[in-house]
Amino acid sequence: MPKVKKVNFALLGLGKLGTGFYKVWDQKRDAIKKETGFELNLKKILVKNIHFKRPGFIDLDLLTTNIDDILDEPSIDVVIDAIGGIEPVFSILKKVIDRGIHIISANRTLLASKMHTISQLVQEKNILLLPETSMGGGVPIISTLRHDLVANNVRAVVGILSGTSNYILSQMTEKRITLKTALKSANLMQMAESLSVIDYEGTDAAQKVAILAAGAFGLRINYLDIPASGISDISLFDIQCADEFGYEIKPLAILKQSTDFFEIHIHPTFVPKGHPITLIKGDQNVYFIQTDLIGEYMIYGRGIGAEAASSLLIRDLVAAGNLTRAHLSRRREYRINWNQKPILPIEDIVSAYYIRFPCIDEPGVVGKITTALGDADINLASAHAEVDKKVHPDLGYVHILIDSAPEHAVINAIRTIEQLKILKGRAKYFRILRS
Repeated sequence: MPKVKKVNFALLGLGKLGTGFYKVWDQKRDAIKKETGFELNLKKILVKNIHFKRPGFIDLDLLTTNIDDILDEPSIDVVIDAIGGIEPVFSILKKVIDRGIHIISANRTLLASKMHTISQLVQEKNILLLPETSMGGGVPIISTLRHDLVANNVRAVVGILSGTSNYILSQMTEKRITLKTALKSANLMQMAESLSVIDYEGTDAAQKVAILAAGAFGLRINYLDIPASGISDISLFDIQCADEFGYEIKPLAILKQSTDFFEIHIHPTFVPKGHPITLIKGDQNVYFIQTDLIGEYMIYGRGIGAEAASSLLIRDLVAAGNLTRAHLSRRREYRINWNQKPILPIEDIVSAYYIRFPCIDEPGVVGKITTALGDADINLASAHAEVDKKVHPDLGYVHILIDSAPEHAVINAIRTIEQLKILKGRAKYFRILRS
């Protein structure tokens, strides 16, 4: 058995994540001690209401409502932020940093908003900020990019960062059900606790991408500035059209870098059938990474739940234990080197596209649409027309596939075509994932 070394830590917050972590820690600490030689000692738990009824396995003697009980305890090496939100936790963490205590953060909202500020504060004190758990789930993407792939030039990271959104689209695709029906799933309610936390508009994924961009690439970006859309507008017809043309719709976050710029955007995307990402179903998160040395590399795992997050929290406690005993230079490996490379505006990205136009059923419609696209210097891969007399006797659809075009040209062409009298509604488009 390795020589026993102690890591004394405090837990901030005892909500769903904090309680779930406590349970996992209590079950695993003896095994962790035997395996690593680290004794993970929980010294204090900061809560809002000490009289709130807790599960029977919680040691109530550890609870406090006063942050000074943690700050004044000299043996505490690390705090885990499982509170969530920006205030009062930001003010609390500034006191923790001033005291020289290392931080493991599962607080997505805070880091997505104030990563740069917190990073500067911890660097001044030469302490650790370990942010990976704030990404949600248990997939170690930041550490993979910063350490395991340090010799590689990472050209792109394409990921599914919302387990609930992936679960919903998987259900719609596999069962051919509507979004409304998918939302009634008992499994979904159990995963998400309430529909309010489902990432309808991409905000949750944008926060995760902001943290990933900072932690792995040193990009300073507010999550509110990341172009993001969720799954609220996905219809069963969209799912069926994707299938007809050989694709699946997946809720992707895309981060690419070139010599001159980065591009970052989040949206439901047509992914070719057979691509490894299409194998990731249910509440799984995935990161598909393109590099220069090892080519394509993919990691995936549970994207939801306290158990998955606890996997990373315990790993980070052990890592903090190792680093606090190592030379101070080792800690610098965990500092963020901020990158000044610009981020390409969404309208300037170049992508493949699928566009669907609802049209009147008359001759010449396809020609008018393709002509307008050609006038915008957009080369078409294919154009297809269909009419379903049983469902819409006087309505047809024109499906356009584009291999490569600038976003602004595609949007401008769509707006031009929508002014023509041949359309019966707004066009709908999806970006297509290409290697």
